[in-house]
Amino acid sequence: MKKLYKIFSYLLIYLSFSLISLHALEKKQITNKDELVDKLETLNWYNIINGKDHNIDISKANAKVQVYDNEYYLKGYKDINQFYWWKFGEGVDPSSIFFLQGDNYSIYAYYIEDGYVKLDDWKNIKAKDLLNQLKQSAKSNESYYKEKNLNYATGFEWVFDPDLNQQNRSVSYSYKVFWSDGKSTLESKNFILGKKGYIETSYIVNLDGKNINFKEEAEYAKDFVNGVIFSDGYKHTDYKSGDKIAAVGVGSLVAGSLGAKVIAKTGFFAKLLPIFAKFWWILLAPLAAFGFMRGEGNKKNSSSRSKNKRRKLDKD
Repeated sequence: MKKLYKIFSYLLIYLSFSLISLHALEKKQITNKDELVDKLETLNWYNIINGKDHNIDISKANAKVQVYDNEYYLKGYKDINQFYWWKFGEGVDPSSIFFLQGDNYSIYAYYIEDGYVKLDDWKNIKAKDLLNQLKQSAKSNESYYKEKNLNYATGFEWVFDPDLNQQNRSVSYSYKVFWSDGKSTLESKNFILGKKGYIETSYIVNLDGKNINFKEEAEYAKDFVNGVIFSDGYKHTDYKSGDKIAAVGVGSLVAGSLGAKVIAKTGFFAKLLPIFAKFWWILLAPLAAFGFMRGEGNKKNSSSRSKNKRRKLDKD
C-alpha cells in the first residue's frame, strides 16, 4: 500500500511539473515562419474558426469592444505576452488588454488606469509641432534599432491631424511611416477616455504593393471608437468631484504618445517613456502577413472593415 502511495505521489509531482513547463513563458524570438505558426497555434485565439460578429468583455477596463467575423484575437496578458516574445523577442507591457488581427491590419490595445483625463489642455496641441517631435524621437532611437538589426522609421507624414471628439470623448490621429527597408505602413491611434483611465489602440496596416486609400483606411481605423463602450459608472461623462484625476490632460497624453518631451517631468509618463522608447518599434510593426494562420477555407466572405463601418456600440 505504501509503495502504491509513493508511485501515485511521484505521478502527481511529475504531472504538476509537466503542466508548469507546458504553460511557462518561453522568452525567445522565433524567426522561422513554419515554427512560428506552429507555436502561435498553441495560444488561445478567439474567433479564428467560424468567426462571427460579437462583443468582447474587457473586465480590466470595465468596457466592451466590438469584433467582426473576419477578425480573430488574443486577450489576457499571458497569451499576449507569449505572442510578443515569439514574434518580437520582447515581452509586452502589462497594460495590454488584447491583440486583434484582421485581413490586412492589426490592432494593439492597452488600458491605462491613471485616473480621469481632463480635456482643458487640448487647446495647446499643434499638429506640426507634434510631427516634428515624432521625427526627432525616431532619430534618437535609430541606434537602438540598428543594434537589434531591426528596421527603423525614417520619415512620417500626417494622414489625419489629431482630432478631439467631444461627443464620444476620444482622440484619433493617423500618419504614414516610411521605413529603412523602403516599405511603408499606416499607423492610426485612438485614445478612448473613461472615468478611471483610457483605452489606447494602435491600428496598423501594411501599405506595400496595395492600391490603398490612406484616408479611407484612417477613417475606419478612427471609426473603431464607435465599437468601444465603457460600462455605466465608468464612462468619461460619469466623472464626479472627488474622483481621481490623471497627472496629465488629454493634450499632454497625445503629445506623449508621439514622444513629446513636454510630459517627461510628470511621474506617470516619466516611468513609461523609457518603455515607449524601447518598444516603439513593436507598436509600429505591422502584422498584416499574419493572416496565414487562418486558412482561406476558414474565412467568411466578409467585406473589408472599410466597407463595414462599425455601428455605435450600445450596452446590452
